[in-house]
Amino acid sequence: VNLAQCVVYLARAPKDVEVYQAYNKAKHSVRNHKGPLPSVPLHLRNASNKVLKSLGYGKGYKYNPDCQGPVEQEYFPPELKGTDFFV
Repeated sequence: VNLAQCVVYLARAPKDVEVYQAYNKAKHSVRNHKGPLPSVPLHLRNASNKVLKSLGYGKGYKYNPDCQGPVEQEYFPPELKGTDFFV
């Protein structure tokens, strides 16, 4: 019943096109990027073994549930730092 209530609530909630516009801007940015695509920042990469860990994968990653309050962490590659698709 709770899930059904949630579905009905969200279905009736006012919608905004901002999310769709931001998503389309992000897709456009990736599709029209010149040169190789920027790589995933090292701190976001999975350090699933000792070799990857020694290469710096996952170093400095802040796990949100372990932190008090908002986490200050960059998720974009350096080439895209400061990009805001919600503008």
